Amino acid sequence: MRTCNNTGYGWIFIILCVLLPGCDGQPKPAARQAAEKRDATHSGGIYRLPLTHNPASLDPAFVHHNYGNIVVHQLFDGLIRFDPYLGPHPALAETWRIEENGLVYIFTLRKNIRFHNGRPITVADVVFSLSRLLRVRPAPAILPHLLRIKGAAAYRDYQVDHVSGLQPAGDQTLRVVLEEPHVPFLTALGMYQAMIVPQKETASDPGAFGKNPIGSGPFRFVSWDPDQSIRLERFKNYYGGDSLLDEIHFRIYSTRQDQRLLEDFSHGQLEEMPVFSDEVKAALAGHKALQWFHRPSLSLFFYGINCQKPPLNDPDLRRILSASIDRRQMVDEVFKGRFETAQTILPPGMPGYKPPDQPLEDLLRQAIRHDGYRPAGKWASMPAIEIVSAYDTPRVRAEMELVRSSWQKLGIRLTTRYISDWGEFNDYIRSDAVQLYRYSWFADMPDTDSMLYPLFASDATDNYMRFHDTTIDRLLITARGTLDPVKRTGIYRRAEELILKAAPLIPLFHLSIDIVYQATVRGAQPNALGAHTMSLHKVWLDRPQ
Repeated sequence: MRTCNNTGYGWIFIILCVLLPGCDGQPKPAARQAAEKRDATHSGGIYRLPLTHNPASLDPAFVHHNYGNIVVHQLFDGLIRFDPYLGPHPALAETWRIEENGLVYIFTLRKNIRFHNGRPITVADVVFSLSRLLRVRPAPAILPHLLRIKGAAAYRDYQVDHVSGLQPAGDQTLRVVLEEPHVPFLTALGMYQAMIVPQKETASDPGAFGKNPIGSGPFRFVSWDPDQSIRLERFKNYYGGDSLLDEIHFRIYSTRQDQRLLEDFSHGQLEEMPVFSDEVKAALAGHKALQWFHRPSLSLFFYGINCQKPPLNDPDLRRILSASIDRRQMVDEVFKGRFETAQTILPPGMPGYKPPDQPLEDLLRQAIRHDGYRPAGKWASMPAIEIVSAYDTPRVRAEMELVRSSWQKLGIRLTTRYISDWGEFNDYIRSDAVQLYRYSWFADMPDTDSMLYPLFASDATDNYMRFHDTTIDRLLITARGTLDPVKRTGIYRRAEELILKAAPLIPLFHLSIDIVYQATVRGAQPNALGAHTMSLHKVWLDRPQ
């Protein structure tokens, strides 16, 4: 929002108009306003932040971890971007429109946009960038949404040499035709994998491009010293205006260097760091001027239930198991209050999220068909129920003890299994032997579909709960093709309500984003996807340069 406020200073403005040539009382040119804003925000300086691992590549198509993701968000832009509230906004595409009831998307590129090497960005680069994602191995998380483009599946299988649904209309306009209406498609284009790369430079040597990337974002690549640092500098021809920072220095901390990272931040050698443990928070407690950032992420920590395995195929038993756990006690006592208890499946910050009208425990108890909440003799003779965990730590054991105590009051016994090998753990939760499993889910993108469809659709590959409900399947499919955002949100809320009542999982809490900034940092606005998805374009340092 732009504002102009001269209240109390009108007399100064009149004197200046008399003394300064060229002052005619007209609004200031945009360039002058931008320059004055930059002066007020102490433009310049180097922003230093940690990477906890050395990225394998800085090519958006081959980045699979947060420590590469954050670098990519400074170097590249996509057709669209997300605002701090995760709404879609124009980026390289100045405008877009949706036609034919959601089957056609038409994107118009900005004029005079360029890559860091000075070459103009054209629709050919966009077509190349999206097409190559269809054949990347391993596949990007957004692939299921890109496969909705007409001809995408045939291109992925090498049956054709181009994607028929990607239709250039000159250098500045792209027409995208889908096989069927699919609303999450637009959100997928805002994810980092879909950022636009230069066709010529990328195709000539893909491996080299990942080590010496050329993007169109607010910062350009300068150097990469493996296991030491990555250096970026301001891109002076950025369409969104020059960044306020001169440079960004990523310092790479290899495995088991958490203490060194903490020491560097404590001594002012980093502008930010993740708060990855209670010990970090305690160590920094004495630094009064620090800025602490905490919010729920787009995630859910839960116990998944094998809905096909007796006696857990009884929805009443699943509801009782879920309702009997005191989530607040678990978060406060075991996790020191760090997370937000889950009363819904959708996390706060997810578009379409709605705070519950009543506590989850009450909803589950109302859904139990039998009279009375404590079915004392019904489950007493039942064999013990097993929860499997991929982690065996004192905190996990404290969590299991709390659950064991809660279920004992119902006459339900609990056993635990710990499988530390991740591959073995995944094989086990896919097997018929699993009963309950500890799991966390992070949304691939800020769309309700990415929380509900992958976990609960009957044909979803991550539905390890073996949950099947034809009504919910129909709702999830209908929502994918519903353009009206109000109607779409209503469909998802109905689906979520039915899922919660069916209780194929036990929602426990939403994991959090925790970052600490130095007192001099200004303009940082991490969204619910995480700080690794935030551009530093408008971040600045409040200190003399």
